[in-house]
Parts: sequence; C-alpha cells; structure tokens
Amino acid sequence: MANPLDAIVNFIIKYFIDPIRHHTGYNVINTLTYAIILVIGVYYVLKLLEKLDIKVNKKFTQALIPFMIFGGTCRALVDASVYPDTFLLITPGIYFTITIITMTSLLLARTLSSRRDWEFERILQYIGISLATINMALVILNIERAIAIVYILGFFALFYVPIIMASAKFPTSFLKGNEYIVGAHIFDASTTFCGIYFYGYVEQHVLTGFFIDIFGPFVMFPLKIVFITLSLYLLEWIVPESDVETLNIKNILKMVIIVLGLGPGIRNMSTILMGA
Repeated sequence: MANPLDAIVNFIIKYFIDPIRHHTGYNVINTLTYAIILVIGVYYVLKLLEKLDIKVNKKFTQALIPFMIFGGTCRALVDASVYPDTFLLITPGIYFTITIITMTSLLLARTLSSRRDWEFERILQYIGISLATINMALVILNIERAIAIVYILGFFALFYVPIIMASAKFPTSFLKGNEYIVGAHIFDASTTFCGIYFYGYVEQHVLTGFFIDIFGPFVMFPLKIVFITLSLYLLEWIVPESDVETLNIKNILKMVIIVLGLGPGIRNMSTILMGA
C-alpha cells in the first residue's frame, strides 16, 4: 500500500515542481491553484491599499504599467539567458518577486509623497520606469528578430483600431474608458499568434492551448475579445460604483485583467524579439 505522504510528495512534484523545473508550462492543477492564490493575493492587496488610503483609479493603474513591463521583460530575459534561470524569475515565483518589488516601491512612494509633498502616483511611476528601462535596454541589446515588432503591431492595430472606432461611435457603451483593457489582451493575442504562426512557439496555458490545438493560433483574437468584453460587461453589472470601496474593488479587478494581458504580452514580444 502506497504511503500517503509519498503520494502527496509525488503529486506536488508532478503538477508543480516538474513544470517549473522542465519549463513545460501549465496544467489544470497548477492553473487552478495559481488562480486561487491570485484571488487571495488580490484581496490582501486591496486591504493594504485601503489601509494606506490609496484610491485605485486610472491614474494609479497607469503608474503601475511600468512594473508590468518590468515583470514581462524579466521573464523574457530569463528565456534569453541574460538573467539566471531561478525560481524567483519564472512562474510562479516571478509573480511573488514582482509583487514584493511593486509593493515596496508603493510604500516608498507613499512615504516620499507624505514627507516631500510630491505626487504619489508620479513617484511610483518614475520608480517603475527606472526598473523597466534597464530591462528594455537589455532586450534591445539582444534583439535578433527586429521584423517581429512589425508583425505584432500590425496584427494588434488590425483588431484594436476597430475597438477604438466602435467605442467612439457608441460612447455610452461599457467599453468607453475600458478600451485600454481590451487593448492589453489584443496585444497579448497578437504576440501569441505571431510567436506560434511565424516562429514555431508553443502555447503553455491550458485553456488557450486547448482552443489553439483545435482552431489554430488565430483563435486567440476572437477568444480574447469575447472573453474580455464579456468580463468587463459583467464587472460593470455586478459591481456598481455606489461608493469608494466598491469602486476600488472594480478598479483593482480591472487592473488584474490588464496585468493578465499586458504582462504575458510583453514577455512574449520580448522573447520573440530576442529569439529566445
């Protein structure tokens, strides 16, 4: 009879350790686990922001975009062997690393803004830009496929421009003001499609990989657009902006949606450009 402890250890090794060790990507078990950890993490981050009296709005989200670029390029630089292949810089460890760096920067920016009467979001953004610039410089120094940026941005424009036009034509729709969120995921879809179609990369996420295996990489565009627009519609319907607390909840959920699109998109694009 198998030892229960051995069974647990083997389970952890099979579904969590080996995918990290061998870079085989995601499976159903670790995907669901990471999703639960994400939900718990978002809850505690929201509580910390409330304690610090920080409003999660568009200005705050924009200040965090450089940190998303920093995280995505960190992972790509590991793929390109510029940074060491360590748990702290690959999934899931990199999410903890970037979260700690971001929260430390947030606390520093908050302290400086209170003592020097500087704008909190601007300080936070400058810290993020400083970190992202270092990584972006390293990516540029290691570029091997410059033409890939033309493919990626071309497909991005092909699908994003109609979203902008639709939003302008129907200003009362739920898309108004949320175009950049859809754009983050169209960008991710563009990098995924170009990586698979032009350069032979393989999708590592379970759900999107399932659809790509059936319909091909082009399915990423309708899949992303439908899923994200539906998510935004439900978010606007379920979480009304009745007070500051619910508005913060809605905005931090929107920020998470952006991170889940822009972070992987930046990683994919940087990896493709460097030929990693």
